[in-house]
Amino acid sequence: MRSSTPLLLLFLSVGALALGACGTAGGALFDDGRASYVQENALSGKDSVHVMEGRIYRGMPVDHALAALGPPAGQDTTTADGEQRVEYMYRSRPNAFDPGNVPRAYVYAEEQAVTDWTGLDRIPRFDAYYEGGM
Repeated sequence: MRSSTPLLLLFLSVGALALGACGTAGGALFDDGRASYVQENALSGKDSVHVMEGRIYRGMPVDHALAALGPPAGQDTTTADGEQRVEYMYRSRPNAFDPGNVPRAYVYAEEQAVTDWTGLDRIPRFDAYYEGGM
């Protein structure tokens, strides 16, 4: 009976560590900051639903769109006719089968609001519905 007690304690401690690691990793994987963004910015209605579901729409404030999609891989700003246009670039991760083929997507904003986007359907993490069509 004595030899089984240390073995039981070992299994319990390993199990507790595994559960703790899963909880920590799961929290990091599933809490991408959308809920805290919605709460911190007191979003309600249409914008809160879109941010939580990772969706965007034309006319959406660009800060809300970036919270919904995550940080872009790059950003380019141009000015034409006195208006500033910002292009946010997202790209897919390269894969081992075709590392040179990295699809890119763009979200365009003027006057701090989303005006259009292209290519979001080509990036696997953006396979959700985008209001307004592609």
